Amino acid sequence: MPLKSSSISLKLKLPLLMVALTVVFVVTVSFLIYSMAERSIRENVATAQASKARAGAQALQFSIGAAQRDVANLGALPTVFRAMNNFERVVGMIEDDDPIGYMKKHYVSENPNAADQRADLVDPGDGSYYSQSHATYHPTFLQTLQLNGYSDIYLVTTAGLVVYSVQKQGDFAEDIGGEQLAGSALARVVDAALATEPGTVVTEDFSPYAPADSNDAFLASPVLNKKGDPVGVIVVRLGSDMVLSALSANLGDKAHENIFLVSPDGLARSPSVIPDAFAMLDPLPDAPHIAAARARESGQYEDVMTASGHHATAVVLPLALEGFDWSLVMETDVSSAFARVYQIRWMVLSLIGASIVVSIGVSWAAANRVTRPIHKLRDATNALSNEDYDIEVAGRMRGDEFGDLARSLDSFRDKLKRADDASAREIAARSETDLVVDEMSQALTDLQNGNLIAEIERPFSSHHEALRENYNRSLRNLRDSLREVVEAAQHVDRFAQEQRAAANEMAERTEGQGATLEKTATAMQDLTERLRQTAEKAGEVDNTMRGTRRQAEQSNDVVRSAVEAMDKIQQASAEISKIISMIDDIAFQTNLLALNAGVEAARAGPAGAGFAVVASEVRNLARRASEAAGEIKALTNASEEHVAHGVSMVDRAGDALSSIIQQVTSVSDLVSEIAGGVQHQSKGLEDINTAIRELDSVTQQNTAMAEEASASSQLLQSEAKTLTRVTGRFQIDPSMTADAPATWADVTPQDTVRHSG
Repeated sequence: MPLKSSSISLKLKLPLLMVALTVVFVVTVSFLIYSMAERSIRENVATAQASKARAGAQALQFSIGAAQRDVANLGALPTVFRAMNNFERVVGMIEDDDPIGYMKKHYVSENPNAADQRADLVDPGDGSYYSQSHATYHPTFLQTLQLNGYSDIYLVTTAGLVVYSVQKQGDFAEDIGGEQLAGSALARVVDAALATEPGTVVTEDFSPYAPADSNDAFLASPVLNKKGDPVGVIVVRLGSDMVLSALSANLGDKAHENIFLVSPDGLARSPSVIPDAFAMLDPLPDAPHIAAARARESGQYEDVMTASGHHATAVVLPLALEGFDWSLVMETDVSSAFARVYQIRWMVLSLIGASIVVSIGVSWAAANRVTRPIHKLRDATNALSNEDYDIEVAGRMRGDEFGDLARSLDSFRDKLKRADDASAREIAARSETDLVVDEMSQALTDLQNGNLIAEIERPFSSHHEALRENYNRSLRNLRDSLREVVEAAQHVDRFAQEQRAAANEMAERTEGQGATLEKTATAMQDLTERLRQTAEKAGEVDNTMRGTRRQAEQSNDVVRSAVEAMDKIQQASAEISKIISMIDDIAFQTNLLALNAGVEAARAGPAGAGFAVVASEVRNLARRASEAAGEIKALTNASEEHVAHGVSMVDRAGDALSSIIQQVTSVSDLVSEIAGGVQHQSKGLEDINTAIRELDSVTQQNTAMAEEASASSQLLQSEAKTLTRVTGRFQIDPSMTADAPATWADVTPQDTVRHSG
């Protein structure tokens, strides 16, 4: 059976409760303090790490930016232009069959300095013009290289020849298209610089560079003459040491912190600060922070895996460097970054253990000091519950809460004594109150039964006498009020009957008037509809007449055109007659000539026999032409007569059409006037019909109101009867004789009038 908390004694429960509360408090506070400290430390670590990353990014951006500006400035300097011009010119002035071999011999193979110190040679002492130019310009370029931390500086002609370099490595005096430099980063950056705009700096990211046996980046800009035209290229080679120095300048613990560059292809573009982690251009592991760096996304990561297999926190910052697509990554070993957190964790756990041990001892001692006074107060309370008011309450002289409780308990004991005395007096008063309650209950029962004359005659005690008098006075006032209510109800009944009769009569008259108006409205509506239809038909006739008028006018135009055409035909017939007369005259003249020719042929004898035959045929043709002209003239004359008759008929048709048009116009005007008048009459009838409908609606509303008034009168009369019936339940006056009514409901209105009179 599980142990219930209510069955445990307070002597044991209180120490356990205090210990539990103390432990909970200590654990909660410790956990909060630890959480706040851990969060603060983590925020500080993240802030410091982000600050170092930003400092490294700024240093690198400054270094690369300064190098780019330096290269651009060098390309525009007159000194560099003169150096480029002189070196290109003196190479051709070397008095040797192999000028390139001559340069390599004196500055590379026979250089007295070590391979990494060949830049210390200023003048080999061969007396050549090249060496004289080299002694002039080399110190300046060497100083520039040393001040800025460059790996090398090159001057390359537009033909692609490396005419000068500071370090004199394997790329010195080589052609960028030759076997040694073809396809190298130096060749690519020179080609890009020659193809770009003046003053532009082109870049080549870190990649393996065989002539120097290292991984390098290149910056290049065209060298300009006074006219701004490129005459060559100046190139600066950047080594990984420069980048690493700029990135790690602000690192404090280089054994546990690493900062490096990542390109989108996932390769390290700077060597690891931590030894043996990875080298330049090594592929980096597929970790979340590396993926963010490849995608150029900034962020902070609390637990990632480094390339060396350690857990670390990381910061990723994309860099805004023109020509270089890099993201900066900074990693800090977790054990080193959060060492302080682990120390605080052990301190908190130790504090919690010590606090629990101390709280147990303190809680047990404090609980005993609290439970002893409670036991004494418990004994006193048990005695008071047994009505033992003579017990002595201990602890009244204490100054703490137990003293207050003891004094309150002592005061409670005195009050219990006084309460017992008051209880006896209360019993005596209760009996008197019961008597008053019984009398009032009986009186209220009579009042409930409608007896308004049952007053309380028996006097009450002095404390309750006012109650009896008030009740009797209220009963008398109620009787007087009910008398007035009964009289008013009778008057309301009589008036309601008269109003009901008047309302019924008004409703019947209004209903008859409404029926008459409804019939009138129906007749007016039918008349309006017929007149509207007539107006529509008149409008249609008007439209038809207008169309007929337009067609007649169009026909008149056609007739005029026909008359004009007939006139032209008649004129043409006259002209044809003239031409036929001329043909007839020509035929006649021809016949005469043929006759004369026949006579002359007869005179000529046999010699004119052939001509006589011709003359005979000409006469025949003349005769036939004359006959044909006569026929045509006869036909033309007949045609002229027909045309004249047609012209006359068309003129008559035109006159008839003009008369028809005038008559149609007159009829159309009359029809329009009739349609307008009918429409005006239809509009007037519609207004009359609308007014009658409105009057019909008002009459119907009056009828409804009259019916409602009649119904209201009937309801008012019903309510008056109900009120009379309700008031009849009450007995207002005592019975004087045996003939008196038992209740007020038995009194008639005439009796009421006589009584009031």
